[in-house]
Amino acid sequence: MRSKTIILAAALAAGLAGAAHSQAYPTKAINWVIPFSPGSGADTFARTLITATSDVLKQPIVPVNKDGGGTAIGVAYTLAQAPDGYTVFSQSDTLLLGITGGQWPVKADAIVPVARINADYKTLVVPKNSPLKTYDDFLAAARAKPGGIKVGGVGAKSWSSFFVNKLSKGADIKLTYVPYDGGSGVVSAVLGDNIDAAVVTSSNVNAQVDSGDLRMLALSLGKRAEDRPNVATFLEKGHANINDEVLWRGVFAKVGTPDSVLKTLSDALEKATKDPRWIQYMKQQRQQEAFMPYKEFGEYFKEQIKEFSAQ
Repeated sequence: MRSKTIILAAALAAGLAGAAHSQAYPTKAINWVIPFSPGSGADTFARTLITATSDVLKQPIVPVNKDGGGTAIGVAYTLAQAPDGYTVFSQSDTLLLGITGGQWPVKADAIVPVARINADYKTLVVPKNSPLKTYDDFLAAARAKPGGIKVGGVGAKSWSSFFVNKLSKGADIKLTYVPYDGGSGVVSAVLGDNIDAAVVTSSNVNAQVDSGDLRMLALSLGKRAEDRPNVATFLEKGHANINDEVLWRGVFAKVGTPDSVLKTLSDALEKATKDPRWIQYMKQQRQQEAFMPYKEFGEYFKEQIKEFSAQ
């Protein structure tokens, strides 16, 4: 009887300790790894969300830029840390391509989704002095000079490279893909006429399109965007394989992170999306709302892995 009492007491103590740990988190600063270059759309996304989330958790959240390797460097760094919720990273569906492409030293089962935050449509842009005034001009040039049109994007194996491949197959044209480490690098390259065009998310180029420095030839929504009524969709230009295709962004942690910590983070992120500063960011960047809490996002992530693995 005494041994049973001791076992019961130990179990109760462990449970109370676990509950105390859950209630205590976070007790110190959290490192938020941004596997993208400073100044990119993904960097702005993370830093805006970090500010709002830090206020919810009442603890500092430190942005840590670790770009390179098509974002593999930042992801690998996070997974080398303890699974305690004090190191997280933000990523997009580029993560799926990195994992399923087999070129990263990272496996899907090493990562746990925390929350999906928002989504952004994809665009094809050219510099203002480009002779390519419309998407039809772009197609005509690509057909007249197979492989001669250079299209930049983020990463050698990423949503950008995948998307350019879809454009090539859908229009039966040959394009030369040029990878860059971050969104800001791609934008600088197309502004500097180092490439003919770029495939980037709208948040990376909204300012340059608004100023007239870049021209948007097409976008990936199923219908024309309210803020870009004069820009054609890829769908209306004959790309049946590009219909409401968006790039989502989310937050992730290392597998083994306690469920209670994941819930705390997920809840905090959801509250952060109600912050006036975040709402203003969403409005300014013309983002799509797409929040998913950690359990729902976890199931969605598994399905996305299966879908991308089949490509």
